[in-house]
Amino acid sequence: MLPSRCSRLPLSYTVEVLRPRGVPLSKRQFYEENRPFTCLDGSGTIAFDRVNDDYCDCKDGSDEPGTAACPNGSFHCTNAGFRPGFIPSSRINDGICDCCDTTDEYNSGATCQNTCRELGRKEKESLQMLAEVAKEGFLLKQQLIHEAKRGLDEKQSKVTELQLSKRASEDAVEALRLVKEAAEKPEKEAKDRHLKAWEEQQAVIRAEKDNTKMAEAFLRLDVDADGLLENAGIMRNKKARPQARVNSLRAPAIPPETSRSPQPQTDVPAPVDPPTPEETTEPASDHDSEQYPDEEVPEEYEDEDPDDEDDEDQDEEDDKVGRPPPLSLLFSSFFFNPLPKVKPSGLYSQWLTRSVLMGLEKEISLDFGPSFEFAYLYGQCYDLTTSEYIYRLCPFNRVSQKPKFGGSETNLGSWGSWSGSEENVYSQKKYDHGTGCWQGPNRSTTVKLTCGKETVVMSVSEPSRCEYLMEFTTPAVCQEPPSLDANHDHTEL
Repeated sequence: MLPSRCSRLPLSYTVEVLRPRGVPLSKRQFYEENRPFTCLDGSGTIAFDRVNDDYCDCKDGSDEPGTAACPNGSFHCTNAGFRPGFIPSSRINDGICDCCDTTDEYNSGATCQNTCRELGRKEKESLQMLAEVAKEGFLLKQQLIHEAKRGLDEKQSKVTELQLSKRASEDAVEALRLVKEAAEKPEKEAKDRHLKAWEEQQAVIRAEKDNTKMAEAFLRLDVDADGLLENAGIMRNKKARPQARVNSLRAPAIPPETSRSPQPQTDVPAPVDPPTPEETTEPASDHDSEQYPDEEVPEEYEDEDPDDEDDEDQDEEDDKVGRPPPLSLLFSSFFFNPLPKVKPSGLYSQWLTRSVLMGLEKEISLDFGPSFEFAYLYGQCYDLTTSEYIYRLCPFNRVSQKPKFGGSETNLGSWGSWSGSEENVYSQKKYDHGTGCWQGPNRSTTVKLTCGKETVVMSVSEPSRCEYLMEFTTPAVCQEPPSLDANHDHTEL
């Protein structure tokens, strides 16, 4: 326990303020010698002579800042010429010098040397080097900002130009579509008329064929040629059926009895050329003309083929007649005026315009920082090779890992968002929704950005399963360094 006193010295000298051992200067006002001491947690008040008496009276250990009496106490190292700090009170007088000014071993008999000045000198050199790096990085950052803003202006101008080009292309396509529809309208109407006429003619032909088949069937059943069908005649015809079938196969001509029955007459319109395959979706079939229910034919004839060879020959002839001629023979050249067509190069140009426009709009919409200082990272990738893997960081795309000696690539996460603290949200990036781990979550990566003159991936680790941590240096995060003189001319006494 030391008394409090001040000494008047010139301003160039350091003023030493005496206080109890182990008390920082910031808490000097709580340790007044002429009044009782109140524990810093408010748990009690004791006489001042019980401070640093090697007995713990306060629950927070604040009454023993310079002894090892309290297990939860802390000792303040002044470390004049270097950084001040705290050590656990259990290290006081343990024979090991923890404070560079040796104040923690005041009663252990250990031989210690004050190394604070040397440590302060080395730290100052290190800080100067970091300051130089930060200064150069900050200058590079200003260049990046200038180039990014200029590039952004150019891209915005290009987007405006492409939007106008796209709108003009769409208008041209719409105009061509209208011209095409106008040119195709007469042709379509003519096709529809021709198809309708052809279908009507086919219907008449099918009806005539059905009537002929019915007349022939009637004549075969009317054995007595009286114009009436009787059960006896039908039964006789049934008994003679096998021989009649053989005769029909040998002589497919119509029996002479057909001349005694009047043939149905149908007015047949002028022949119309059948449409082309493009005009007809489903060709007509002769078998679709079975329009009579089964009950109208006797049961014993249900399995008999009503068509003989002459009908098959006729069907083959009809098929030959119904083959569609070339499309050029159906319409005159009036309907085949060439339409204006877009050349393949024009189609490619339109596709390229849309692709470039979408890419530029996506790039402009990304968050490249308050001054667009991170814009230069877009579209770039940076690799880090370790003993086992090759890690690749594409800042605004994804993070991946690939075995060094062959194997498939693993996605460690896709670009998500900036995830730094509220003070500097652009100091950290988050990549998530990577390849899933075996019986675990999807892989994700956190990228911490630090100031540097170069853009480099420094290290990669996996602190938790399927969660990766990557250190990345870039001048885009460099800030203007403060003056070093204000930091290291301090001496706390």
